[in-house]
Amino acid sequence: MQIFAQLPHSTLDISTGTIAALPDERLRLLANYWVARRSADGVPARTAIDPLDFPALLSNIMLIERVMEAGEDRYRFRLAGTDIARFTGRELTGRFLDEVVPADYHDYVRQMNRVALSRRRPVYSSSLYHDKGDFVNAITYRLIMPLTSSPESIEPDLLFVCQFWQRRAEPGPWNGDWRSVTPEVRVIEEV
Repeated sequence: MQIFAQLPHSTLDISTGTIAALPDERLRLLANYWVARRSADGVPARTAIDPLDFPALLSNIMLIERVMEAGEDRYRFRLAGTDIARFTGRELTGRFLDEVVPADYHDYVRQMNRVALSRRRPVYSSSLYHDKGDFVNAITYRLIMPLTSSPESIEPDLLFVCQFWQRRAEPGPWNGDWRSVTPEVRVIEEV
């Protein structure tokens, strides 16, 4: 079972960024894809997203719906790719976020989800990933993109997410000091 990093969650330090500044080409491609499919109100409908347009990324894709229960928002995984299941150690499809991650990490992810939905913009984030106790063996990074459940909807209520992990021993975009990583959250502007 994986244990996620202990993260400070009382407030997120949120910055802004551009698509060009995203550290992974795959995320840049998806961000541009999202921008190209926006409706007049600035957020694409779920029907505007065709998984056949990005088959190489499907194993890292999640579709998450916001569900309101007793005035609180919860997030249910409508689908989660095979790499998501492999790295998290469990199948997430059909489960709620608060059922599958520790409370501190849940608070962090829920806040990022809320930012993407309220600002109606993609959100990039990265944080450490702990596996097998307190040993940091990976960094995880994701792009969270809001969607509406139908073309007639005005308010976004779905999240189209692409998430990757880079283990310490693997080459990849991350090459910094693992001991100094702090969670990063950026709202992505189009330009």
